[in-house]
Amino acid sequence: MAEVTQDAYVALRTYITSNWKTVSLKDDTNREIKRLTYDSSKVKWTHTKTTEQVQTGVNDFDEPIYDYVEVESNQTLELTITLTGADFSLPSTISKSVILDSNNKEISVESFQPFTFENAGDQLTIKHKIQVPAIA
Repeated sequence: MAEVTQDAYVALRTYITSNWKTVSLKDDTNREIKRLTYDSSKVKWTHTKTTEQVQTGVNDFDEPIYDYVEVESNQTLELTITLTGADFSLPSTISKSVILDSNNKEISVESFQPFTFENAGDQLTIKHKIQVPAIA
């Protein structure tokens, strides 16, 4: 059986961060309390990336043109969700964040100690982490 290469893991991580764009916040009974998309100011990928020099084309003299691009080199992808009580009907309790694919299938579930928003000023930051390993 063949193993995938390091570049394949980078491609998988890039696919995840580019295509999994919805997070559902749920309570202990698995009832959805709130749904957010990654283009929201409340939901962002916050893991570190590396920068690599890659060939992006050729010039008029058929010489390579290079540019620096960010690469999903981190084995742990981290999605940070920043919420306040003003985001919910109060009171609201959440106990998990669920990343959904474009077909609304649950792809990754991060459970945590239930948190109840009781006031508009209550704040919660969720760090949803996904491990996509690299070969040794």
